Amino acid sequence: MISMKEITCEIIGSILIIREQIDQLKIKEFAKTVLKKKSNIKTVVLQTSKTKGFERVRELKHIAGIKTFETIYKEYGNAYTVDISTTFFSPRLSYERQRIAKMVKEREVILNFFSGVGPFSISIAKNCEECIIHSIELNKNAYKHLLSNIVINKCVNKVKAYLGDAFSIVPMLFYNKVDRVLLPLPLEAEKSLPIAYRALRDGKGIIHWQITERRNNHETNNHDIKNRIIEILNENEIKTNFQIEEVRIIRWLAPRVAHKAIDISFK
Repeated sequence: MISMKEITCEIIGSILIIREQIDQLKIKEFAKTVLKKKSNIKTVVLQTSKTKGFERVRELKHIAGIKTFETIYKEYGNAYTVDISTTFFSPRLSYERQRIAKMVKEREVILNFFSGVGPFSISIAKNCEECIIHSIELNKNAYKHLLSNIVINKCVNKVKAYLGDAFSIVPMLFYNKVDRVLLPLPLEAEKSLPIAYRALRDGKGIIHWQITERRNNHETNNHDIKNRIIEILNENEIKTNFQIEEVRIIRWLAPRVAHKAIDISFK
C-alpha cells in the first residue's frame, strides 16, 4: 500500500491532489485509505496536466470522496474559497505571502498585478491597518473568488478588485501612483517589471518580483539577477537607481530550475 510519504501530492483545504502518474488501481486504493485515515480530507483528485496558460490552470480528475473542486483553504487566520480546477492557488507560497505582508508600512498604496483569489492582497490587508491594495485579476473564476474572499476576510475597505489584464489596466490607472508592487507571476517576469516600475510614485518604492532561473547549483548569484534587471530596464529606456534587498528561493521547479523571489528597492 502506498503512503503519503511515497507519493507526490499536496493538500488544499479539504482536497488532496495527487501530482504524479501511477497505476490507476493503486491510486484508487491510496485515495480510499486517505479518506478513511484523514478526517480533514474529503476529496481526492489526480492532476493530469502541468499548470499552463496565463490563467495558470491545470487539468484534474476526480478519484474519490465528494465530487467537487471547490474548497476553503485556511492560512494564518485567513480563509480563502478556491476552485482548484479553474483558478491557481499554491499553499507553497504561504511563507512568501506572510514575509511580504510583514514588510508593508502603514498608509502604503500597493498594487498586485496578478491577484488570483486574493491571498497576497488579503494577507497584507490583515497585517496593515491603513493601507490600500489594488488587486488585478484576468481569470473570471479567480476574480469571483477574490470578491468573495475580500468579504469573508473583512477587507472591503482595503482590498480593491479589478477584473482584466494588468498590462492594460496599470498604464491606464496606476502610473506614478503606488508605493509597492507585487509581481507573483514568473511567466511574465520580463514584461511586467518595466510597467511595475512606472507605477511607482516618483520612481521610488519596492517591487516584489518573482522569476524562474536556471542554475547549475543551488547557490544564489545576485550579480546575474542584477544584470538581468539592468537589461530589462535598458530595453525599456528606463534610467534609475535600484538595489536588490533580498533574493530567496521559493522552491525548485526542477533539478536546475529555481522559482525565486526578488525584493528590488528603487531610489
